[in-house]
Amino acid sequence: MIPAIALTMRRQPRSVGLEQQSGLGLIEILITVLVLGIGILGVASTQVVSLQMNAQSQSRSQAVLLAEDILDRIRANSDNFDDYALAQGNAQGADGGECDTSFAPANATVAANDIAAWENSLACLLPEAQRTVAVSMNVNNLIIATVTIDWDQNDQSMNPVVLRTEI
Repeated sequence: MIPAIALTMRRQPRSVGLEQQSGLGLIEILITVLVLGIGILGVASTQVVSLQMNAQSQSRSQAVLLAEDILDRIRANSDNFDDYALAQGNAQGADGGECDTSFAPANATVAANDIAAWENSLACLLPEAQRTVAVSMNVNNLIIATVTIDWDQNDQSMNPVVLRTEI
C-alpha cells in the first residue's frame, strides 16, 4: 500500500503542448469578429443602395403620375389644347418658383389654372423639375400631346419621363 503522504505529493500529468496553445482561442475570436464585421458592413451597404433605388423609383412614379395628370387636364379641356403648350423650362411653383402647399388657383382661364396647379405640384414633388408640354393637331384632327418631365435624379444615366398620347 502507498502511504497517504505519497499520494498528496504526486503531480497530475500535464497535457503535452499546453504552453504553446495559450492565446490561440483569442486570435480565433478576433478573426471571427472581423469576418462578422465585414459581413455586417456588406449588408448595410446593400441596404443603403436599396434605399437610394427606392427613392429614385418613387420619384419616377411621381413623374409618370404628374405627366398623366396634365394629359387628363388637356383631355378635359380639349377645345383649348393650344393653351397647354409649355416650352422647356423649370417648373414654377406658386410661391415665386418654390412649392406652395397652400396653393389655390387664381381666377384665370381653365388652362391657366390647370398649368399653375400642375407646375406647383411639379415643384412640390420633384427636386429641380423641368418640364415641356408639346401639343399639336395631326391630319386626322386628333390632338397629339407629349409631356417631358426631368428632375435632379442623382444619376445622370437616367432618362427623363416622356409620355405621348393622342386625344
